[in-house]
Amino acid sequence: MLQDLVIVLQWWLGIFVVGVAALPLSRKIFSSWHDQGYLFAKALGLALITYGVYLFGTLHILPFGHLSIFSFMILIFLIGLYKKPQNRINWKLWLVEELFFLLALVFWSWIKAHEPSIHSLEKFMDFGFTQSILNSSYFPAPDMWYAGKFYINYYYFGHTAMAVLTKLTNLDLIYTFNLMLCTIFAFTLTFTLSLAYQL
Repeated sequence: MLQDLVIVLQWWLGIFVVGVAALPLSRKIFSSWHDQGYLFAKALGLALITYGVYLFGTLHILPFGHLSIFSFMILIFLIGLYKKPQNRINWKLWLVEELFFLLALVFWSWIKAHEPSIHSLEKFMDFGFTQSILNSSYFPAPDMWYAGKFYINYYYFGHTAMAVLTKLTNLDLIYTFNLMLCTIFAFTLTFTLSLAYQL
């Protein structure tokens, strides 16, 4: 049980770091919001980092790995620092939102732990595509169905985002596949509450 919690916390830490990297940029985009887009910084950061890693990997400029991930994290952070917003930071609100996100992640991880199999829907394919991405240095990644003879002919940006977080946290895909599903739950719950509060 304790080991499982450590894995979840390691995953959460990766998402937290990605959110921090995009927070200055998020504060500009959501400058009028009550929390300056603190929660949305996680999704914004993950999307921008994944796109940068994918683009440079497709152009064979930078191989997919820790170097490319950290390079784009730093780049996004520095871009966000240009002309910093003057809004005051509500640290207490950010702390409450972060704890709520963490609790949602841990809660759904506990639920998912009771049935972690990938035997339904497209989970087997999703797992295979993500593993192919993790095994690749450049994009597009090889299609697992064709033994490496063809590339994936499918929309796999979400799979790449999962691979980025997997690589960033140094966890095995056997854990992160289900943790990504739990993250989607935590994102949906916290983003909805943040948006509803803003409205």
